[in-house]
Amino acid sequence: MSTHPAQPDDRVVLVAGGGRGIGAAVVETFARRGATVVAADAQQLASDVNHYRSRRTGGYAAARELARTLGERGFAVTAADVDAGDEDSVRALLTRIDEEHGRLDVVVNAFGVAHISRVEEMTLAQFEAVVSGNLSGVFLMCKHAIGLLRRGGGGAIVNFSSISGRTGFAKEAHYCAAKFGVIGFTASLAKEVARSGIRVNAVCPGIVRTQMWEYLLSEFVRPGETREQCWERMRALIPQGEFQSPQDIADTVVHLASAPRLTGQAISVDGAMAQP
Repeated sequence: MSTHPAQPDDRVVLVAGGGRGIGAAVVETFARRGATVVAADAQQLASDVNHYRSRRTGGYAAARELARTLGERGFAVTAADVDAGDEDSVRALLTRIDEEHGRLDVVVNAFGVAHISRVEEMTLAQFEAVVSGNLSGVFLMCKHAIGLLRRGGGGAIVNFSSISGRTGFAKEAHYCAAKFGVIGFTASLAKEVARSGIRVNAVCPGIVRTQMWEYLLSEFVRPGETREQCWERMRALIPQGEFQSPQDIADTVVHLASAPRLTGQAISVDGAMAQP
């Protein structure tokens, strides 16, 4: 349950990557506040270089189920199939939102893919797939949303970086490069569109027990150690001593999308694990 008080919110919100995990929590949090939310996710990606280990990710099916469940509870949520790394797919999504809602007020780019590989063993195709899945997609979503946001008098964009956009991790150089890039892209775009009334910020989640982190955990498990023991060892690395939850991140996203003078920032929600 969100910690935000119930407030009327008549905005149209697009959550790309909204089918599962943190993205789904963002969808529900906005919906509970009264927003009309489009939960967009990919059913299939261009590459299998990701934490799903498959091109077929099932994100759109998850978004449809989420929209159905929330719709039955009286919330205004619809689902859409989008691959943020495919420009035609992104353009079609924004056209649909314009036709169905006539405006767009908030864009949340909550998608991302992870992959583990040493640099000397990494192929260029693997590097490019991870950068595309985390950074190029943010570029495309922002590029094609700006006009619709501006036409409505402004709005907010919240991009997802990561704890890996604050500090490096072994065997994640491509992922870290992309997530550091999201922060730089966010800071630059915020300056470009500030006079249009569009605010652009980033959120940097820490360790959240989602499917992505379940995949990453495979790299950290020591011989003879159970996965739960590994989780507890990782918990000890967090100064606050607690993992972050999807709701922790969702509440921060709502704040970033609502604060009228907050722009160009990257906000960490990681229990003080990584410092800027």
